[in-house]
Amino acid sequence: MGIESYSVELVELSPPPRAAAPEPEPVVQEEISEPEPVVEEPVVEEQIPIDPPRRQVKRVTPPPRNEKTLEERLAERLRAQDEAREEEREPEPVVEEPAAASAVVTASRFPYSWYLSIIQGKVRLNWKQPSSRLVSDEKLSTQISFRIGRRGEIEVVTVRRSSGLQNVDQSAVKAVRESTPFPPLPADYMEDHLDVTIDFTVARN
Repeated sequence: MGIESYSVELVELSPPPRAAAPEPEPVVQEEISEPEPVVEEPVVEEQIPIDPPRRQVKRVTPPPRNEKTLEERLAERLRAQDEAREEEREPEPVVEEPAAASAVVTASRFPYSWYLSIIQGKVRLNWKQPSSRLVSDEKLSTQISFRIGRRGEIEVVTVRRSSGLQNVDQSAVKAVRESTPFPPLPADYMEDHLDVTIDFTVARN
């Protein structure tokens, strides 16, 4: 068996064409802006006011004044007003104290004491007793007599014994007259009238 032989022709291979290199991109230079200068604001220092040194004032005590205080002036004004009112006020009337007085009723041969008590009470109630300044150290007494009719009317009033002072005598007579009429005489009393005597006595208290 024969051996096959092959002839090989060596051919020089040209290198493959190089790919065109890409064109470099143009370099764009960025404009770098310069930084703005920083303006520093001036620092304003706060000024704290400083109080000026206080002057030491020497207190001088003023001499005491002779002027009156408000309370004293007000008190004087009130006193002046009170004095003015006292001058304008009318003087109060002097109240005279009455003298100690009594009135005793008597009637002869008359057994009705209750009737005499009524007469005595009415006369004492109407008696304007004289002032004690009219009475001396001794007692003053006056006796008044009068007649009572059947119906209680008064017929006669007389001063039987005077006290020596007309004012005392007249006050007793007036008391009897202002007490009329008296009650009618008791039905069992047979007389037409009754004679009554009243002793008025006044003295200093």
